[in-house]
Parts: sequence; C-alpha cells; structure tokens
Amino acid sequence: MSTPKADSVPGSTPDPESGNPGPVKPPRRIARTVGIVLLSGLILGAVSIGGAEYYTSRPDFCGTCHIMDPYYESWSQDKHGAKLDVWCVECHYAPGEQHTIKAKFKGLSQLASYFSGRYGAGRPRAHVDDASCMRSKCHGDGEHLDKMLLIGEPRKEKRLVSGHETEITRSPTVRFVHSKHIGEDARLKEIEKEIAQVASRLREKLSPEDYAKVEAASRSVKPAVERETEIRSLLDQLGAPHLADDATLLMRQEHTRLRLSQLEGLNCSACHTYDATSKNHFAVDQQTCFVCHFTNQSFNRDTGECLKCHEPPTRKIAVHSMPPQESRLTGMPDTAPATAALMDHMDIVNRGIDCASCHMDVIQGAATVTARECTHCHDQQRFLVDFGRRNTEIVAEYHRVHVANQRARCSDCHRSVQHKLIDAMHVGTSQDFLAPVINDCQHCHPSHHREQVQLLMGTGGEGAAVDMPNAMFGSRLNCRACHTQSGSDFKGDPLVQATQATCVACHGEDYRNLFDQWVNEIDSSVKEVEASLARVETRIKELREAGQTISPEVEHRVGQARSNLHFVKSGNGIHNKNYALQLLDISLRDLDASMAALSPQ
Repeated sequence: MSTPKADSVPGSTPDPESGNPGPVKPPRRIARTVGIVLLSGLILGAVSIGGAEYYTSRPDFCGTCHIMDPYYESWSQDKHGAKLDVWCVECHYAPGEQHTIKAKFKGLSQLASYFSGRYGAGRPRAHVDDASCMRSKCHGDGEHLDKMLLIGEPRKEKRLVSGHETEITRSPTVRFVHSKHIGEDARLKEIEKEIAQVASRLREKLSPEDYAKVEAASRSVKPAVERETEIRSLLDQLGAPHLADDATLLMRQEHTRLRLSQLEGLNCSACHTYDATSKNHFAVDQQTCFVCHFTNQSFNRDTGECLKCHEPPTRKIAVHSMPPQESRLTGMPDTAPATAALMDHMDIVNRGIDCASCHMDVIQGAATVTARECTHCHDQQRFLVDFGRRNTEIVAEYHRVHVANQRARCSDCHRSVQHKLIDAMHVGTSQDFLAPVINDCQHCHPSHHREQVQLLMGTGGEGAAVDMPNAMFGSRLNCRACHTQSGSDFKGDPLVQATQATCVACHGEDYRNLFDQWVNEIDSSVKEVEASLARVETRIKELREAGQTISPEVEHRVGQARSNLHFVKSGNGIHNKNYALQLLDISLRDLDASMAALSPQ
C-alpha cells in the first residue's frame, strides 16, 4: 500500500521525488505596492524634512522662543530685518555651514540646552563669522571699505552765553573709513623700518647692555607719561641724556607697531556687537574705538591724536561772554542779550594750538587690564605667569590668542573709557573741566620727585662704585609710610611732612632722636661741600682771569661734585642717609684733589 504524499509546505526544501515545488513567490503586484509605499515614504520624509528645515530657518521660528524676544525684536527693527529681510541663519551660519552635520548637532545642542534649562533667562553670546558678512549679496563687493561714514547724529544743545540760553546745532565730526583699519600690512612694514633706523642710531652710541635696557623700557606697557619719565630717567642714569629723544621716539614707534599688529586678525564682531537698546540688531560699540585709540597713550598723540578721527568744526561757535570793549568793536551794544565771543576752530588748528588746551577732560578713565579680569575666565595661576611682566610682545600675543582666535571683545578684559564733551550748559560756569589737568601732576612736573626716588634706590649720583638702596626701599615702604604729619610749604599750601613720629611708630622710642641726628649730619656735610666748592670755583675764576687753562680732569671732578651736591639737596638726603653721605664724601675728595691741582706747586 502506497504512502500518501505530504502536502507541499511553503518555504520547504524542493523534493523532486515528492513533487514539492518549494516556496511560493509573492506576486509582482505586492512588490510594486511595497516599492510605492517606500518611495512615497522617502518623498514624504524628504518633503517633511525640507519643510521643517525651511520653517525652523525662518526668523519667525527663532522668535517663538521667549528667550529670543529681545533679539527678534531688535532684528525686526533693524535695516537687515525690516528692509533687507536677512534671515538669522544667513548670518549666524557661515556660508555652506547650515546644512552640515556640525550645524545640525549645534541646533540639537541648543534645543537640549533650552529644554534642560541651561539657558536660564538669557543666551550665550552669538558669534558671526566674517564670511557671513562678506557674502556676495551683502558686503562681498567691498564697496564699504572706502566709504566714509559719519559717526554720531546731528544734535542740538544749549549753551549759556551772557547768562542767556543759546541753542546751537552740532554736526558729527568723526569720519570712519574701514580700509584704514583693515589690511595695515604696508604701514606695519613702514613702522618696522622706522624702528630699525632709530634702533640702529641708539646701538651706535650705547653699549649692548645699555641698549638692551633702553629697548626693554621702550616695550613697557605702563601709562605713556610714566613710560616716558622712566625712559628719560634711565638715559640720565646711563649718562646719555642727549639720547632721550631717540629713546622716546623708539618707545612711541614700538607702541604704534603694537596697535597695527592688533589689527591683524580683527573680525567684524570685534566692533559690531549686539545693540541692547533694540534700536538696531547690532551696532558699533564705541568702547572698541576708545580702547584701541586711548589705551596707554598720551593725550592727542599717536593713535590718540584728535585729528586722526575728528574734523575740526568749520563754523564759529560761541564760547563765552564778550568783554564790553570787544562788544563795542563789533558794533554790539553792551546790553545786548547773548553777546558772545566767537571762536573759529579752523583758525585754532592752523595755528597749531594743542587740543588739550581746552579739551583735556574729554577722556575719562583708562582702559586698564588687571589680573582680576583674567580670573573671570582663567582659574589657574599658570595662566597668569606672564601677566606681571607683560610688555608689547606679550600683549600682542594676548590679542592674537583672545581676539583673533577666540573673538573676545574689548570689554571682556579692558575697563571702560568715556570720551565726550562735558555738558555744554556748564561751559564757563563749572571748574570740572580743570580736574584732569590739576590731577595730572606729571604734565607740569614731568620729573617731579625723581631725585627722591633715585635716592631711595641708591642710584643717580656720580662716582659711587655700586648702587646703595635704602633699607626701607627693600621693605617696600612707600612715601606715605613716612609722610604722615600735616604741615605747609613756603607758600602756606597744605603739605604732608615726615617727622620723628613715623620712625617711632615702626622702630620704637630708641629712634625718636635718630631723625634729627640724620638731618643734622647731612646738613653739616652739605655745608662742608658747599664751602669747598665755593673755594674751588673762586680759584678757577682767578686762574682763568690770569689766562690759565683748567685741565679736563679738574673740570670733570668739579662738575661731578657740583652735580652730587645738587642731587642730594634736591632729593633731600634724608631719603637715603648712607648714600647721600657717600656722595658728599666723594664730592669732598674730588674738590680737595681739584684744589690741590689748582694750587701752586
């Protein structure tokens, strides 16, 4: 009896003997359906992704997030949004970046930050790549580079003239040109050539060691007046005061080179920043201008020169009440209201009058940088190793790293500077404009207290073999440690003096009389040198009247003694008793030797 054949099972192995044909193939109709579904899904997905890409790229979508409200509002009022309809992504993504994987991850990161609450009430600073600004349809044509731009808006202000309010109109005087701040390679090469020429002149007249000191001083980043005072003092110590002008020129050129080098790598966002007033989406932060032009610069010199940016007003302005006699000369009655003396800026400029004569108060503050600003970002001491010894080279490197590479803004490191005229209503009625000059002692007294400082350091005298610093100088005691007693000078003006009390405060009662002993000892030596110098000078006069010549050695000895005497008296020898007495002893020996050489043999 034959066994019945098993029914063929789909998916079973074909069996020729049993006649099983194997798996049954799906109909073509099903395959087509699956293909159409997959293709439709792909098309729908692509359309959805494209639609989502388009929708999320629109500024309206950015504005749906509440933390973006102020930015969206300022964009909608700005020329770029209201007139040109520039989308956020056109600026905040560099050309070609928007559709990259990196950009998608950036978007996901922002989304995650938002939902995780990391943004808080605000958002991190946005960076706009220069390539976004320089697109072909934006500023890529370069027309903006040589276009002269007015900085500021015309305004009306009131001025008191003869007790009456007079309204005047002020027009912007600052003209800005981009090309002067970009691509300064030619000017940089020119200033480097000038530096090489001045350096060559100094090397010819100084030893290598002395030139190295001058070069180091020229690269100091202290305030300009302080730098110039120190470099002139250094040349005095080196016995080459006649080279002070060249050394000062080298210092100024070095700082000009620093400014020009800082323009390299400067990006658009260094000056054009978000405008928190919402009048514009972004605007030029004038603090950037002030920091670059005024940091460590003397008033109206080099990068701080007024006419580098300002054009002098071309009209006459009322400056003060006109004296009666001048009013009569102009045909104006003495009782006429608002009779004013007129001043022509162009005439003042043509005559070379320094702007500082009237406008010293227009710069308030100094764009200094302290280690505290560094610690806002750097919490490890290793980042501050170079800060205390920074010079122009180190500062240039700081700018390369932080500004060119990391897009730091001036306000991240520098303190603010104000640059403006005082209230016009107060012109001629307030003394506030005098404060910057009164507080700037160095302007009228550029070497004020130089001898006192040199005495403390044990330098500045002639003939001493080695420096002899005051012991208190090594203890870092400054002027205020000893000058504590209120007194007055020969004019009756207040003066803070040093007395025995300051010695006792630190050293005890045993030192009460020491101060007076030192003063008397120095005074006695000074009088002795003065008497000896008078005798020698009298003898020299007699010999010259007799037709005799004085040897160079005697001239040198007497000149050295005269210089040391003046130094000790001007600096007040009490600032370094031991050094002062040593200089006076050297002077006595020089004078005795000179008298011996001048006496009959």
